[in-house]
Amino acid sequence: MQIILKGLRGFDIYPENKDYLEQKFHKLEKIVKEPAIVEFTFDHTKREKGSLSKRIHLNFTMPGLKTPLHLEEISEHFPETIDKLYDRFEKFVRRYHEKEVKKNKKGITK
Repeated sequence: MQIILKGLRGFDIYPENKDYLEQKFHKLEKIVKEPAIVEFTFDHTKREKGSLSKRIHLNFTMPGLKTPLHLEEISEHFPETIDKLYDRFEKFVRRYHEKEVKKNKKGITK
């Protein structure tokens, strides 16, 4: 699974956040069809009164997936945002994987 990280409007991604994200999402490589691409876009919105300001967009493409998956999460800190995004993404990937396994057990080929 190829992981692409970008910062919106020239935002620099801290190495700690990059490492944390890659460590979490590489766990799902075993159940994702290759060649899969996961693209993350980090954004820091500057709000005067609001405390939620760390946003991450996820775009996911994989063979067999009819439309790309787009997820977005926002929170106060990037590790918290990464955790929320991971939970949603993991749920999607596991459901998709289970559907594929059931299809293959019934004898339906791709």
